[in-house]
Parts: sequence; structure tokens; C-alpha cells
Amino acid sequence: MSDDLFARIGATQPPAGQIALWYLGGAGYVVQTANTSLVIDPFIGPGSPPEWTRAIPPPFTAGQVGPVDAVFLTHEHDDHADPVALAAFKLRTEAVIIGPKSCVPIIKAVNVPRQRWQLLPHHATRLLGDFRVTAVPMLDPTAKSCNGYVLEAQGVTILHCGDGQYFDGFIELAKRWRFDAVCVSVGYNPPGKLFYMDEADAARAARDTRTKRLIVHHYDLWQGYTIDPQRVATVVAWYAPKTEVIAAPLGQCLAIER
Repeated sequence: MSDDLFARIGATQPPAGQIALWYLGGAGYVVQTANTSLVIDPFIGPGSPPEWTRAIPPPFTAGQVGPVDAVFLTHEHDDHADPVALAAFKLRTEAVIIGPKSCVPIIKAVNVPRQRWQLLPHHATRLLGDFRVTAVPMLDPTAKSCNGYVLEAQGVTILHCGDGQYFDGFIELAKRWRFDAVCVSVGYNPPGKLFYMDEADAARAARDTRTKRLIVHHYDLWQGYTIDPQRVATVVAWYAPKTEVIAAPLGQCLAIER
């Protein structure tokens, strides 16, 4: 996209009782209230061709990065802890970078000052402006360690699962929180491999979390691994008929309310 996404984000003032989700591609979002902006898993790098080749360009460039309060990383893979994006946020913002232990070597390689990065272990909570962010366990066998994040602000609660796969932990999370939206990675899994949730996995996650909205991301990032979100919506209707399925729109804003 040629327009300045972060300029649009900076010009937006979500009303009280609302969180704005700006989709950055992959599993990336800017999560915004009127007073606070957080980033999750920003990715503007090239990937690792030929296997991991972008199917879509990033919606912003390093030079367009604007002010944010913190950057949260879910795990160490390049499309989640992207050195190119982290270098941009280090240089162009004062944001603190927060994530699991597996992300530390990448953060250090980008030379982020020690006072600007923090570990957030499972079940720990960080208060940042309007947001209360809690790191929660996820299942991602391809990661060395990973976090999901529960983000609470303005009476709205969102769960970001990173590349987490379906697991029985969703039931436990739903005992503690009432989710207004759950964000999950979906994609095509080649025979014998399991990288992302498929249609049934996403549907079971929607059922177990009892979320009002299931926001699917990552569905369009990699050549050869894309999936039609409508397939997810079809299966979710069987497992969780009250849940609305939303395909995250690249470079656009979703308004999430209670």
C-alpha cells in the first residue's frame, strides 16, 4: 500500500468503549485506544524464500513507523519477531519491546538498549496506558517459546494467539475472561505438516473461548499456504453459531466493542 498507514493510525481517536485493531499482515496489529497504541508482531521483512515467500506486500515501510507505546512479540519466528521491523521501531519510537525468552537473541541482535526490552512470562501482567496486558500460554510446537496476549482496555477484552494451535487451554482462558474478540492464525497445512490452525481448529477455538468475534489472520501471507477465510466461517457456524468470523483486512481498522 502506498498511503501512510501510521499517519492514518495517528489521526484516529477511537471513542470510549472501543479498541481499534489495525491489521498489519501476518499476525501483526496496532491495538489502539484514544490514549495508547500497542503493536503486536510487526513484520515488514522479506521472509525466507523460496519456501516462505510473501503473497502480499507489507502495508507500511520502515520509514513510516510512527509513535507507539510498546511492541509485543509472540515468538521468535521472523514473521513475528522481525529484525527489520524491530530496528525501525527502535529508531523511530521510544517503545518498549516485550516478549518471551525465545525473542531475546533477536532483540539483542538489533541492539535494542537493555532498558527498552522486557520479558513477560506466562500469567504475568503489564500495565501500559489504557491497557492491561497478560501473557498467557499457547501451543506452538514450532516455536522455542511463545506467548499469547490478553489485552484489556475500555471494557473490551481481546485474545491474540500469535501462531498458537488449538489446545485445551482455551477452555481455561474462557473461565477467567469474557472475550469480545479472539485473533488466530489460519492457513493451509501441507500433507504431514502442521503450521497453523485449519478450519476445524479455528472453529473449536471459537467454541471453547466463547468469543463474540473470531478474527482470522495470516491467511494471506505466504505463497502456497493461503486459505479462504470463508471456509473458516463455514465451519465456525457449525461449532460456534453465535460467533462472528472476520477476515482481518490488510491496512484497515476493525472497531471492537463490548
